[in-house]
Amino acid sequence: MKTINDDTIAFNLTENTPSVRFLASLSDGRTIIQDERSGTRHAWARVAEWLKANSNITITELRLQGAPGSSIEVKMPPNQQGYFFGFKRRAIWRGLQSTYIGIGYYDGSKVRIGWYRQPNFDHSFSENRSVAEAGFFLIRNV
Repeated sequence: MKTINDDTIAFNLTENTPSVRFLASLSDGRTIIQDERSGTRHAWARVAEWLKANSNITITELRLQGAPGSSIEVKMPPNQQGYFFGFKRRAIWRGLQSTYIGIGYYDGSKVRIGWYRQPNFDHSFSENRSVAEAGFFLIRNV
């Protein structure tokens, strides 16, 4: 099924697919796979633009896959009112710095997010945000 702006996102693994990536299942049966294209906006921002152009399609499920060879996969509940994806850096003064990937969902009251330290998912924590606090990291199903 060809839709508007399909070339702006990836539906298959490519040389631009990161080892840790999100997969967004769609209401039309396809799955968007995160890619990293130089000179373009982050894949999540491109997904949001693509969904605006294809307003009859929504995200039905979001998951985060760990590096190849690992069995790590974090799944969000299906058919939520929206989904969240973002990054966060945590640092200790003059100490370690870590990058976390956040994946979550909007259940109609709060955006519920799990944060996973990269690249091995060896530490995690969760938080709740309002829709306003989630900002552009939240893609709402309309």
